Amino acid sequence: MGGKLCAEQQDCHLEMARLFFNFLRISPSYTAASQYVRPKRLPKKMSLDNRQVLDCYSKYGCVLNCSFATWFEGHKQLPMYSCQPVIEVIRGRDRLFVCDDDVLLKLCGDQDPPSITQLVNALSQIWPNTQIKQIHGQVLKGAKLKNMWKDLLLIYTIASNPRLELWRAGAMAMLVDRFIGKLDPLAARHKSGDDHMRRHMTLMVMRHKDRALQVSEQAALGGFPEPQPVKNFQTRFDFEDENFASRLFSLGSQELDCARERVFQLTVFSH
Repeated sequence: MGGKLCAEQQDCHLEMARLFFNFLRISPSYTAASQYVRPKRLPKKMSLDNRQVLDCYSKYGCVLNCSFATWFEGHKQLPMYSCQPVIEVIRGRDRLFVCDDDVLLKLCGDQDPPSITQLVNALSQIWPNTQIKQIHGQVLKGAKLKNMWKDLLLIYTIASNPRLELWRAGAMAMLVDRFIGKLDPLAARHKSGDDHMRRHMTLMVMRHKDRALQVSEQAALGGFPEPQPVKNFQTRFDFEDENFASRLFSLGSQELDCARERVFQLTVFSH
């Protein structure tokens, strides 16, 4: 049981790394950093955000001209998350006043409360049993993870066909679970009975597109996967730029296919 859980935790780390990799791929700021010829000294007037993006690029490198497997092999030792863990597992032998058979969870008092994922990962080191395994599985298959993959699938879908109507792109990206199998992305524009679904899907596309931009820009700043609103937000996805799609698909549609498969798994198999 413990070995199987350990494998699941490794899969979780791999999935988070792949999400991070993909959000860096679609980030306008990270792409700009890849094209910036960095001088020996950065200009004094350069903003802190731009410096952070350049530092992030120096750490994680180019993500557009290599596969995920190649990139991960070269960066798997680097942290893929914006914050250090707030939970440390302390065993009894580490503290004189604790019995050797005791196990404690240490939470730093000056940090924010831990997330469910952090708690589960810490508890799984102590009790690798069925209950922890089940909770861990629920965390991995939660709405946040699914929506992050949907965000990516939407951006890849629009990039591959920027003239596609928004509701069609949303249907292809499976943004609304209850519309799957009902709203046909290839149906005629004025098909009777679909008006409400098309309007709702258009709104969802705009929401997911904005969130994808926020997450991708925070990833470029080193803040992943818990994004904070970006200050002085002035960038956007330039789908009209032919180079945008050519960069994303220079090595084929592997990441698009991966995002589609994960959305399908997390949406269809979870029902």
